[in-house]
Amino acid sequence: MKLFKVVVLSFLLSILSLPFFSSTGYACSCLPPGTPQEELSKMDAVLTGKVLEVEENNSTTKVKLSVSETWKGVKTKEVVVYTAMDSAACGVNFEKDKDYLVYAHLEDGEYTTYLCSRTAELTQAQSDLKELGEGTVPTDDAKPFANFSTQNAVVGTLGVALVLGACFIYRWKNTK
Repeated sequence: MKLFKVVVLSFLLSILSLPFFSSTGYACSCLPPGTPQEELSKMDAVLTGKVLEVEENNSTTKVKLSVSETWKGVKTKEVVVYTAMDSAACGVNFEKDKDYLVYAHLEDGEYTTYLCSRTAELTQAQSDLKELGEGTVPTDDAKPFANFSTQNAVVGTLGVALVLGACFIYRWKNTK
């Protein structure tokens, strides 16, 4: 009887300790997206475009698109969109030279899309295009946020000049 208890207890401890020894696997899990019109209202950018470049960095993929039509958010002919590197992390698998309908959020100044949105290859998004209706063709050649970086350079230069000026005045007053 004592041997039986030891065997049962050992078996239970083995079963209960299995989760601690198994490798953890995470998978993308999300609710189905809303209708194209619902997603249009929720997203910061909705556009169609051809993939020009796909660059993988650490856990993200940077995708440069040539915008052919836009419904919201993007006014430039080119845009960069970020996504997770693989589908297990809800990343969209973009392929160079293919056209996509992209639904994206603006996060920290960058457009981001994910597998749980309605983002899809254009050939599989024809029903979305019908529901969205006609978009607009972007006409702006400027890169997104170009004025922002120029503004940062001007503000940074003025800041350095002010600090140097304050140091000069402080040093000049202390030498008298």
